[in-house]
Order: sequence, then C-alpha cells, then structure tokens
Amino acid sequence: MFLNKLFKNKNTYVFKSKNDIPKEWLNTNFYKENEIVPLPNTYIPPKNQTGVTTYAIPIAVGTGYFVPGVGEVLILATGAIVVAGVTVKAGSYLYNKITVYFAEKSYQDAKKKGTKTENHSTQSTSTKSSLPIKGKARSSKDLKDSKGVKQRRYYDKNGNADVDIDYRHAAQPGVKFPHRHTWINGKRSGH
Repeated sequence: MFLNKLFKNKNTYVFKSKNDIPKEWLNTNFYKENEIVPLPNTYIPPKNQTGVTTYAIPIAVGTGYFVPGVGEVLILATGAIVVAGVTVKAGSYLYNKITVYFAEKSYQDAKKKGTKTENHSTQSTSTKSSLPIKGKARSSKDLKDSKGVKQRRYYDKNGNADVDIDYRHAAQPGVKFPHRHTWINGKRSGH
C-alpha cells in the first residue's frame, strides 16, 4: 500500500508550494476534491520568514496527531485525513468529529493566547459602541476606535460571548490593562 511505503522513510522534504510536491506522493486515486477541507492555519506549517508558505513534508506527506476518542490521525498536505491507513470521507461522522476537534483546539489556543481566531472580524465604534453578545461560532471580534483595539470578544461553539479582553476603557481606580472578563449564562464578570 502506498501509505505503508511512505511511513517507512523518515526523511523530511521542504516544498515552497503544494504544486512542487511530486504527484505520485499525493496518489490522486486516494483523494477527491470534495474530500479535502481546509483545517485551521494553526495546524498547517507556518510561513517562513520570506512570507512564502513552506511545506515540511515527511515522506508520509503529513503530520500525525492524537485526537481523543479517535486515536492517531494523520493530516496530509492535501488536507485529507487518514485514520488507521484509511482516508476518511468528508462529511462522515468520523471526519466531522476530527475537524470539530481541531477547530475547537484552535479556538481554545487563540483564546488562551489572546490572539485572533481563524474566523475573526472587527467592528468600529462609529457603528456601535459595544460588541454583540452573539457571534459566529468559535470566532473573535475586535471593537476598534481611532486609537486601535479597545476590546476583543471570543464566541464559543454556540456563538455565545465567552471571554472579553479589555485593552482600555473609562478609567477605574486600580484596574490594569489588558484584563479579561468571562461570560456565564449571558452575564459578564466584573473586575
């Protein structure tokens, strides 16, 4: 089997684009266009310092992860997901479970670090003075004014406000910036 041959070699190859990867390594008979979906950029090799995306490809043409409740998962450079040597069909229960795991992990990592999520947007204070309590699932949104970002809000898997990071607001004695607030049952925590 093609994948078994690939796993035996531990060499790593670096490509500047997917187009540079030899076609036989991707074995197009295994993957159909509708079986490939983008995963969060957090789990795709980062850009190099010149700004060109590089793909560090082990001869297995992918990266392995452990997904709780599933086991070892290989994400191929094409975006295809392989479990136990079998390509998982897009839209299947297993495929959805794996992609939801990575989407949630990416969201939680961004929230913990205070960075933008993959599904990030902005709102100007000239439009509205506060961010909505409901948003897109696993997203973040910045409230901006002429001085920059005032607040970043994270929305959970159901699109409910989850965490706020306040970068500045009206002065209150003893309040340091940035600071966080959590949302529980539609109510924001105090300082």
